[in-house]
Amino acid sequence: MEGIVTVMVTLLPEVTAKANVPRSLHVPFRLGRPLGEPFDFETRKKVVKKLLDVAAMPSGSHEKYAEATGSDNH
Repeated sequence: MEGIVTVMVTLLPEVTAKANVPRSLHVPFRLGRPLGEPFDFETRKKVVKKLLDVAAMPSGSHEKYAEATGSDNH
């Protein structure tokens, strides 16, 4: 692999698709809050961990972030 691996956090996947980014993570949060609500550090950590997972994927990977529920600890 050459170059710098990049992942785009997106709130608008239809716009991101037009930008032809190598990897993206679609998050379900409000505009201006791509990592969730202010001071919600647990959610922010989960989003960053998912971003790192996506960064390890091949170019062309586009994932949707889903918050874990119940005993699921992703």
